[in-house]
Amino acid sequence: MSLDEIPSWSAPASESIGLLYRELQPIEIYVEDSNSEAFYLELFNRMMVDGQQIKKIVPLHGRDHVLKNCSEYDGESPALFLIDGDLNLLLGEREQGYLNLFQLNAYCIENYLFCCKAARELIVEGSGTVKREDALPDHEWNNYFDPIHPELKQLFIVFAAARKAKPSLKTVSNGLSSIVTQHTRAAGPVIDMGKIIKLKSDISDECIKEVGEQDWNLLIQEITELSKDLRSMDVVSGKDYLLPLLTFFIRSKVTGSTSIPSLMFRLAKYCSLERLENLKNALHEVINGKTFVSH
Repeated sequence: MSLDEIPSWSAPASESIGLLYRELQPIEIYVEDSNSEAFYLELFNRMMVDGQQIKKIVPLHGRDHVLKNCSEYDGESPALFLIDGDLNLLLGEREQGYLNLFQLNAYCIENYLFCCKAARELIVEGSGTVKREDALPDHEWNNYFDPIHPELKQLFIVFAAARKAKPSLKTVSNGLSSIVTQHTRAAGPVIDMGKIIKLKSDISDECIKEVGEQDWNLLIQEITELSKDLRSMDVVSGKDYLLPLLTFFIRSKVTGSTSIPSLMFRLAKYCSLERLENLKNALHEVINGKTFVSH
């Protein structure tokens, strides 16, 4: 049975699940995703202190449901509402004025799993014979991913611009498969710069038909300026691009295969929490009875 076939609660039913666990945990956490509870629990419980534990993550099946539930929440139990940064991050757009709504400073929660430290642990586990210090030197990680990051960021700048110019156009959902090539079975898929160039060109052509070349170029310039201080590992979709790419990388180091959900759970056990410090602080502020307003 695939994850898509696993029965899940409807959004209205999910909203009431928090009530059932209210006495069992110090906070209710509501998220956009469906069928991702195992990795969320692993990640959030690593942020907990003093023996406290999260027992249930409540999936609300979409951003709009999280925002609606956040705006209407009047429960006595502490509650944190979590949404992705998505393309809004590149556009400099944030949800404002919501109580205890935390918008990630990355495209999605999966971006925080993209981590050399965690990848190293998975390679050690998968091998069973390679020592940790030999499994994945930092320079090997950097040599593989550093040349790719700028190209992926530029692709997502085009995606963000297209959302403004022609919202109906397919962008992020093209997925990693649209920009990789597998030259040999043994080597595995690799980023194909030619395919990235073609995808950007195809999207640009469609948007220029919609808004004209001058406005399109201005839009690209504006988003490029807005995002100049953002890292590609934050603005590129972790779920649709970075984690599949990481899967290819790990498979090149150890034999065997793993599904994305399995990879997410295992990465959540080992990833660095440094980039999640702001989320951890918000989590404990709410647990301790404080509130914050999204901005």
